[in-house]
Amino acid sequence: MDIEKIKGQTGINKVIFKREVTSTNDEILNEKQGDTLMVAFFQSKGKGRYGRKFFSPENGLYFSYLLNEEMTFQQSQFITPIMGIAASYAIDEIFGVNTSIKWVNDVLLDGKKICGILTECKVDKNICHDIVVGVGINVYQTDFPEDIKDTAGFIEEKKDSDKREELVIKIMQNFLEFWSEDRDSLVEKYRNKATFIGNEIKVHKNGDYISATAMNINDDFSLKVKYNDGTIEDLNIGEIFL
Repeated sequence: MDIEKIKGQTGINKVIFKREVTSTNDEILNEKQGDTLMVAFFQSKGKGRYGRKFFSPENGLYFSYLLNEEMTFQQSQFITPIMGIAASYAIDEIFGVNTSIKWVNDVLLDGKKICGILTECKVDKNICHDIVVGVGINVYQTDFPEDIKDTAGFIEEKKDSDKREELVIKIMQNFLEFWSEDRDSLVEKYRNKATFIGNEIKVHKNGDYISATAMNINDDFSLKVKYNDGTIEDLNIGEIFL
């Protein structure tokens, strides 16, 4: 990883590369200095939503960005979908594929998860600080554990040239550009990637998996669903299964 190249092409103040970390989301908090980016090729304790482990083999790309600002909790909820758009567009451009987004934090290729996003922050009286958004991408072919081998995928078999440096640069360029865009254009980008809209899904709610139809992505990135009994709900948090 060429640290100076990443800094020069993204404008990020501080860039750190470690071949192996426990978790980039955790370790970046020890390196606070303005806006900071930490990149790794392996995580020994990668984590996902709801305290789950995130499988992080050596053929992947894992990075976290520490935003140098404070915002309301409501504003912070836009970070994950905007990073999702940034990652999806970058992967398509660099690898010549066509990814989609599964609400709210997964990027899919050929129906399999290749990228997960986790945003964390500290909240004090509805104000978020120490805001970190982490991205984990299965870039090159790997052997997945039994419990995820049917749902996890990778972008491509490893070639002679390693594209991970190019990928992290493009994702962060996209994110920083998209972050300053008006929300309407961002929501439209997200809708274009949300190919599950109109389809039957399962909503994970109160320990149950409830059948519903995904109706639309709302203007605040929430998901409008219609349950089989006709009830309509806007999901601001939660998890769906396709």
